Amino acid sequence: MTTDATVAMNGTGLDPDELRANLRLADAGVLVAVLAQITGDPGVPDRFEDRITFEPNPPEQVGVTDPATLETLVDAVVEALQRRRPEDGVAFDDPALFARIAPLALGSAVGSEYIGLLLEQGGFHPSQPVLPRDAKLPDGFKVVIVGAGMAGMAAALECAAAGIDYEIIDRNDDVGGTWYTTVYPGIGVDTPSAYYSLSRDINGGWSSYYPQGDEYQKYLQAVADKNNLRARTRFGTEVEALWWDDERSQWQVHTVTGESREISYANVVIPAAGYLNRPRWPDLPGREDFAGVSVHSAEWDPNLDLRGKKVAIIGAGCTAVQIVDACVDDVEHLTVFQRQPHWVAPRRRLTDEVPDHRRWLNTHVPFYANWTRLKSFWGTADNNYPVIVRDPEWAAEHLSISPANDVLLQMCLEYIDRVFGAGSELARKVTPDFAPYGKRIIRDPGGYYAALAKPHVDVEADEPARVNERGIVTRDGRQIDLDVIVYATGYHLDFLATVDIRGRDGLRLSDFWGDSPSAYRGGLVPGFPNMFISSAPNYSPGHGGGHNFGVEVMVHYVMECLALMAQREATTLEVRPAAFEQYVRHIDETMANTVWCHTPTAHTYYRSGGGRIVTAFPFRMIDVWQSHRAPIEGDLSLR
Repeated sequence: MTTDATVAMNGTGLDPDELRANLRLADAGVLVAVLAQITGDPGVPDRFEDRITFEPNPPEQVGVTDPATLETLVDAVVEALQRRRPEDGVAFDDPALFARIAPLALGSAVGSEYIGLLLEQGGFHPSQPVLPRDAKLPDGFKVVIVGAGMAGMAAALECAAAGIDYEIIDRNDDVGGTWYTTVYPGIGVDTPSAYYSLSRDINGGWSSYYPQGDEYQKYLQAVADKNNLRARTRFGTEVEALWWDDERSQWQVHTVTGESREISYANVVIPAAGYLNRPRWPDLPGREDFAGVSVHSAEWDPNLDLRGKKVAIIGAGCTAVQIVDACVDDVEHLTVFQRQPHWVAPRRRLTDEVPDHRRWLNTHVPFYANWTRLKSFWGTADNNYPVIVRDPEWAAEHLSISPANDVLLQMCLEYIDRVFGAGSELARKVTPDFAPYGKRIIRDPGGYYAALAKPHVDVEADEPARVNERGIVTRDGRQIDLDVIVYATGYHLDFLATVDIRGRDGLRLSDFWGDSPSAYRGGLVPGFPNMFISSAPNYSPGHGGGHNFGVEVMVHYVMECLALMAQREATTLEVRPAAFEQYVRHIDETMANTVWCHTPTAHTYYRSGGGRIVTAFPFRMIDVWQSHRAPIEGDLSLR
């Protein structure tokens, strides 16, 4: 038993009573992992594993134990922290130790193939180089990154860590990308906050399990501050064109800043501005005739006051759900126009607020935030993969595509019946006719379905017929008078459509892609050397995880390609056409057995104009991670 006489805890400044009080509320499995990591004692898991059980707290499994064991564990952690020096800790250079600890923290068995991925995503080894780094790129070698959102910032951090000169160019006035520009009421993160961050910069202080957009923007700003990214960024600058210069083996970067135009050069370009940038306004007759306020959710006026107004929201996707949830109690009347309902999953906690003890543990106890992040990832990653894979025999007789998919369908149906009443008109209106995940699944922020059932809210199960000076005319001819029309109608699915990109021999990327964009690993496209398209086609994990996973997989692969260029003293790297075609064919063949190819009635932005699924990848996350560890040199042309 340790004494509480030492408050300083070797300079940590932790109060022993406060420490003990919070440790007693901790996840017991995570505490075992923390203790093993702090002490470096491989025997810790053996002493406790038989006394840890797990209780479901979706999407996680929470480790619990008996009071006596918990007190023993708390004592051991306090003692270890009293002895610990700031430089102490296990870096998990021995994957076997991590493999022993991880199941106790995560609450389920962990396959050996996942160890490297979990070490990365837990922030224990956020960078795991594969190719040697003994060769250097030539003096003057420069990378230009287009976009200062999460993807661009991740690329910049890895360039900085590798000692590669880089510059970020962004049209906005600060970092953040969509979190800087999008400010509609209720905007929030629908990926668990503990995970939705960069593994190099884990944040343990989230106030919410699903924070509002401004809190996430502050996180990105803090990352920029910590790493001095703004000093390497040209803000307020639009990239108009990227043209390959074959004589120089470089990219011409055409930019506009105010009235000034400039051409600069880069050895490598990483377009990282995302693919949902241009707001999509519906082609409604009379839209310009409306005498009230018309606003698109992507171009929200922060001074717009909806209190006491008659408001219509056109759209039923994630954005519309968040706006309805945020404003329903302020408006006089609300009409929601949905072209097609989405499956909406209920909030699985009573509140989204992170408990004080969890925030305290994440920000004060070494490694606790790492395990919290990893636990959040594990609960929403490949464990969800069966939900998107079609079982032909099951799908032939059910709306759902598999037993796993049906579990989600039944949960959503139960939620509909609980809020609206089984068989009610509202229940009919909000029930989709396709399997869950056919369109992006939506998480209810807590009050969306309840809002639709309020007496001053109407749900129109169709698009408007037209707009006039007074408001909206419905398909059946009813006039709805309005003060404000909110267009939550999404974006055009643009993969770099706003940038004039020309590769070898002046080939335009838009012409090469047509209406079905595709890419090889690392966002490589034949004919466009040294261009790695972040947020490329088929780089989003459609079944779990988050955008940050695809970003970090991509950036790792880019760094490996640059290391290969340095080794081979190559000035250009380009995917061979045959390898590109084979890779895209592999994606499409695997995609053919997923939910997105078997829900034809679902109107989803995942599908391009040519009918190809272009946003999500159809693989397990571990398969994507492993396939991007190092480039296959035979697939590439290096000159």
